[in-house]
This record gives sequence, structure tokens and C-alpha cells, in this order.
Amino acid sequence: MEKRQLNKYAIELFKNELVKKGYSIEESPQPIGEVNFLAISRSGRTFKIKVRSIAIIGSYIFIEKSKFDLNDQSLYMAILYLPDNDKEKVLYLIPASDWSKNIYPLSGKNYKKPNQKSLPEWEICYSQKAKDAMEVYRFDKIINNCI
Repeated sequence: MEKRQLNKYAIELFKNELVKKGYSIEESPQPIGEVNFLAISRSGRTFKIKVRSIAIIGSYIFIEKSKFDLNDQSLYMAILYLPDNDKEKVLYLIPASDWSKNIYPLSGKNYKKPNQKSLPEWEICYSQKAKDAMEVYRFDKIINNCI
């Protein structure tokens, strides 16, 4: 599956999973680069969801720091790991605020060296070690604590 198709699939998958958990889904008033959609709990709590996908161990995902506010307690990154063999599908839900806690494998880069054109970003390098460390962010574990 191409990256663009995988991302579209991941967005729909997370929407469906949240609906199964009793959330309603709304389009985000924010630009698509910042938030893909809103999820509203039965109690009225709103979650801003940014979706990313990974198909290969060793992949790297990121978002520009200017588009992912770590102080926003309602902002989450939803990550789908779906390898090409489709034998395993893992869903994660990570509070944006956790990037500020120096928790492996969540990290950031500032790119301050001369001639570096990349903008500062929050990232995850998805290795086998990172995959194991991210067990605490499994979708069901996090979402069950949010209801």
C-alpha cells in the first residue's frame, strides 16, 4: 500500500475504532496538517487527533513542532503500524504532552546547524526497541482511560 493510501486507511480506521468506543467524530476546524479530526466522548470531552502510519520497522514519523502543541492537553497522535504482510496491526494513541516528558522513543530535533533546511520536529524512530517501549500507548489502554 502506498504511503498516501496507508494514511487514508489509518484515518478511517481510527475514526471507526473511536466510534466503536462511543465517540462521535467531527471534522477539525484546524488545518489538516495539524489535526485530522475531532473525537468527542459521551461526556463531551473533545480530543484532537493527528494520524500517522508506519509500514516498516525502522520507519521514521514526524510532525513539525509548530503544528503540534505539546501544551494542548486535548491533542493526541494516533499511529497505525501495519506491515506489508498485514499479519499484524497495532494502533497507538499518544498524548502530545508526553513528548515534553523525555520518554523513549518520543523525541525532537531542532535542526540549528548551518544549511539545514528542515524545520524543528517531534519524531518517533520506530525500531523494534521503540515498538516494545510503545506498548504503554496501545490504543485500547489509552482510550479506556479517557472515557
